[in-house]
Amino acid sequence: MKKILIVDDEPDICLTLANVLEGERFAVDTFDDPLLALQDFRKDSYDLLILDIKMKKMNGLELYKEIKKIDNEVKVCFLTAIKFNYKAFKDVLSDLNKNQFIQKPIQNEELIKIINELTS
Repeated sequence: MKKILIVDDEPDICLTLANVLEGERFAVDTFDDPLLALQDFRKDSYDLLILDIKMKKMNGLELYKEIKKIDNEVKVCFLTAIKFNYKAFKDVLSDLNKNQFIQKPIQNEELIKIINELTS
């Protein structure tokens, strides 16, 4: 069973995503506080991180950079409701590709497809 960590400062988003993914037989942990997620994170615990980009306290990009210090092999997928310029992020996070950025809202089927591709 693949294990997914979801970090989004909107608890409803965490709950909705967890329900969808658990229905597809993923094990899911959620945090609505990125600092708590970072504090709890352990190396080799997750097959994929799903991080909201825009959060209070610490944005998803900052969280990802800190988590990479703990587990350099962890895979990530970013969610965002805001329009973003992928090329600008590419300069900062050169190890990521465009498929790892998902625009909210997303259909459940598309989300599952992307997660399966990233975790295979």
